[in-house]
Amino acid sequence: MRIKAPFLAVLLCILLFPQAATEDADGYDLVVSTPLPEQRSAETVLYEHFLSKEGPYEVQSTDEVIQLSWWKWSEETNSNWPDDDAQARLGSLGLSDHTTMVFNEQKVENASFDDGVAVGREYARQHTILTLEGSIDIVSDDLGQWSLRIPVQMTPLVNLSDNTLLYIFLSEDTAVDHHGRTTQHLVRDMKPEFGFSNQQGNTTDTAWLISAEHLLAAGIDLEQNPYGWHITLAFFGETDEDPAKRLLALYHAPLPNRWHASTPGNFALPVFLLIFASAIAAGAVSNTMKREKGMPRLNAEWKTIQPPVARFTFMAGNLPVQLKSCVTQAPWGMKGGFKTKQISPNTEHEFVVRFKEVHATDCQVSFGLEVEELGTWTQYLRLTSPQHLHDSSEGSVEITELEAQERDHHDA
Repeated sequence: MRIKAPFLAVLLCILLFPQAATEDADGYDLVVSTPLPEQRSAETVLYEHFLSKEGPYEVQSTDEVIQLSWWKWSEETNSNWPDDDAQARLGSLGLSDHTTMVFNEQKVENASFDDGVAVGREYARQHTILTLEGSIDIVSDDLGQWSLRIPVQMTPLVNLSDNTLLYIFLSEDTAVDHHGRTTQHLVRDMKPEFGFSNQQGNTTDTAWLISAEHLLAAGIDLEQNPYGWHITLAFFGETDEDPAKRLLALYHAPLPNRWHASTPGNFALPVFLLIFASAIAAGAVSNTMKREKGMPRLNAEWKTIQPPVARFTFMAGNLPVQLKSCVTQAPWGMKGGFKTKQISPNTEHEFVVRFKEVHATDCQVSFGLEVEELGTWTQYLRLTSPQHLHDSSEGSVEITELEAQERDHHDA
């Protein structure tokens, strides 16, 4: 089986280059998208942990607790973790620098984690307050930079207070700063949003965008590091029915990457091409082994020097072979003709070739072969000139030490 190089190049291009991105009305190219997750139950508590300067940095996330870790010590420690949003978050909640645990925006001090979760649930919604449908998109702008966009349709099911806010948190699953500190769920970026209707039944159709510049400034490079990120959407506010500020809705999901939203259909072409390439490789190996076993082997030696006569021995492989021609390269010339010979598998055929005279250059001979199932081949052989061999007595001299070189050539 012979595969042309351009065909293989096309296959490699299909395998190695992703499908072209689709361009939307805003001029962005969609890189990858995933639907918004389902809204978390009212039992789920948002736990915000303000890390201490020295650690330890415990993880308390469970199915009913979503942890976000805040770092506020970059100036004191020269850490490369961001701390401006941590300071802003403390300020927006009216909390002191000594705060460490916040559950559904409620400060908890001198209490256990479980007690804090219980406090947080006191400030959870009593029923579904709003619906949010849409997707989480990673998009590319005209400069090739990747941004995060969240196109949504948001509908309040009750009247919301004017100070209802959505917080978009972007967190890193496992963060390591340049000093070697490690923590989980580090908040890299926080973005408040209030551009939505707070009136019952009014649907807001909008898209929240976090630009590439904003992401990179927070240490989030979705193109170079696409894995290990989560997004959290948390609505906080009051309603006409309830003046207490509560967690009104909570969404939490990993950011999409090229494999995140893959379906079996996405893998169909790569899998097919992988199988196809494997079949080609297997065929090439099989053909090589078949050739090794089927090709004949050629030996030669000088039978006599004066007159110059060479003796050739063909040892057929496991395939029938027809010896069709014998040609010498000048200045050497054959004496007499050459007869075609059919050689059976695994048998030996011996014959002699007589030359007109001896020359100082090596004697190069080519044999035309036709091997069943393998096609037509030309086999080349070089015999060292007898003049370079040790002197021998007159008459019939058989030389057993030869410097013969052999190589094969397939005539396509």
